[in-house]
Amino acid sequence: MQDAQKTAIQKQLFVELDTTEKVIYNYLKENEKQQLDIIAINCNLPIFKVAGILLNMELKGVVRPLPGKLFEIL
Repeated sequence: MQDAQKTAIQKQLFVELDTTEKVIYNYLKENEKQQLDIIAINCNLPIFKVAGILLNMELKGVVRPLPGKLFEIL
């Protein structure tokens, strides 16, 4: 129950995303779970940059990594 409450509270809080993070967020929102490489290709960004941005978004509690280099929005 506490995990569900924490998730609900986290989603209610406003998280500031920069322009590139918003591009990735919107892509994941439309396409659900996606691999790092596919995100980079479809967002027209270098893979190394997307990897760093996704890590930052993970630390902000916006996305979570899954096995197989997959990422999804929380």
